[in-house]
Amino acid sequence: MVGIRRFPSPRHPPKSTQEHANIPAPIIDQNEESYAARSTIRTTQFWLRASSIYFSYKIAQLQAVGLRALGWTPDRLKHDHWANQHAKAGAAMYNLCVDMRGFYLKAGQFLGARGDFVPEQICRRLSLLHDQVPPMPPSQAGQCIQEELGSNNPLDKIFEWIDLEHPLGSASISQVHKAKLSCYKGKPSHGGGGGRRSGEEEAGEAACPLTTSTTDDDNNNNIDLTLKHEILPIDMDAVCASAPTDGVVAVKIQYPNALPTMSLDLKNIRLLADFLSKTEIKFDMVSAVDELAVQIRLEFDFQREARVMNAVHKSFAPIQNRIVVPSSVTGLVTDRLLVMTFLDGVPITKMRDAKEYQNLSAATKRLAARRILSRVSEAYGRMVLLDGLFQADGHPGNIMVLKGGRIGLIDYGQSKRLPDSYRAAFAGLVVALAKGDRRGTSAALDGLGVVVSKDDDEIKSKLATGMFDTRGKADPFDPDSPIKKAGIVTFPRDMFFVLRVVQLLRGLANGMGVEDFSAAKQWQGFAEETRKKLKDVVHPGDELSNHVSEV
Repeated sequence: MVGIRRFPSPRHPPKSTQEHANIPAPIIDQNEESYAARSTIRTTQFWLRASSIYFSYKIAQLQAVGLRALGWTPDRLKHDHWANQHAKAGAAMYNLCVDMRGFYLKAGQFLGARGDFVPEQICRRLSLLHDQVPPMPPSQAGQCIQEELGSNNPLDKIFEWIDLEHPLGSASISQVHKAKLSCYKGKPSHGGGGGRRSGEEEAGEAACPLTTSTTDDDNNNNIDLTLKHEILPIDMDAVCASAPTDGVVAVKIQYPNALPTMSLDLKNIRLLADFLSKTEIKFDMVSAVDELAVQIRLEFDFQREARVMNAVHKSFAPIQNRIVVPSSVTGLVTDRLLVMTFLDGVPITKMRDAKEYQNLSAATKRLAARRILSRVSEAYGRMVLLDGLFQADGHPGNIMVLKGGRIGLIDYGQSKRLPDSYRAAFAGLVVALAKGDRRGTSAALDGLGVVVSKDDDEIKSKLATGMFDTRGKADPFDPDSPIKKAGIVTFPRDMFFVLRVVQLLRGLANGMGVEDFSAAKQWQGFAEETRKKLKDVVHPGDELSNHVSEV
């Protein structure tokens, strides 16, 4: 088949579990304009689009006032007025995310998983971002992989085949391809040399530069964002010794020039978060964005991702009959390339489309949904509370459903090490939530260092339940929301990704129709074990109280 790059082509080429959508691939900007000029253009485009969406809602609000005066009922407004507005806004948000990519894509993925408060029309459209993001052109992907391997290690020597035409997935900073290593029973398959396929150099896509450099001076911190790249000789004996028995792997390759773009996007998002925090949502969104900025820089280091992934893989080894995590292949990891074991399954977003699921009875489907949700929740509870090291890029595209109802967790680029002080404080909060202890929940929220403007136990208890248990609700746009009533003045940066995990689980529970699921109750055992282990650790809120009393 013309245009398919495989080395050499297998008799029956494998198909990826995720066919990318039939939408245009992004164009990697490699023109001669200065970075400053391109940054200005990108920033202007974002604010024009974001402002258009924002003011469309302000206009819709004024229109709703007029329609109510004309006698429209709330139900008619919802279905005939707001549904149309949400559909238009969802399309505009989706186009912004796909056209501009970068961090905006991550923001869209997050919102697309929040069916508990994001309007259905917007959520449905943004959910496409979990597994239908336009990838790099095949020849450019192959060139980027080749750059990481080095010219002395041609693709057809490392891989028996690699499917560049149909990525397994594509996201904000990288995309993943299915491949088979040139190994047979633990040994390299010595065969024809080769190099890049004929015609790839003439394909016209830009090369992958070996370094990307910029700086970020947010918060008066000068951060060196230079990525140092070094090509090491590949020991195929070591590669094949650590390869899976069938040699099938997933190859993750980073997009060129993604880091400067992501850094610029974060600055724009920080300004937007500051504006929304002051005008629309009583929540410390700026601290959340600042924590994201720290984590995003780490996401570009694939060697760090491999170390985190391998650590979680080792931790979950005793329960791999329920939860599976990939591991890296020795010798095939660089700053921008990560080869890992392949998980054969379907994304949780496509579980309902699987033939095996559709053939189940309604009662069995409900049981299957609850079991899968319980296993996803168990995985995160173990990571956050027992290990303190967890996969923090919480969206459904990173969760796979494998044979037998096992769960696979992928993508550890955005991962978080939770400090013991916050882990101990969060364990106390989980226990209080699980027991339904309103006063204890309020005190535990203080212990986390969450500062609110209204110190009321009932409101704080509802706030904590909404933020840190799947039973609650945290709709910042609801007039009766505890977020609005409490008025969050300060939210600890270290807890943002824990909050994100719980919101992911709530979104899954909502989408899967499991309404009575409580993550706090499931995590209670983990939390009690952690409290015993960290009983002498001072909580962040206690440190803050001590500091205030001393002053």
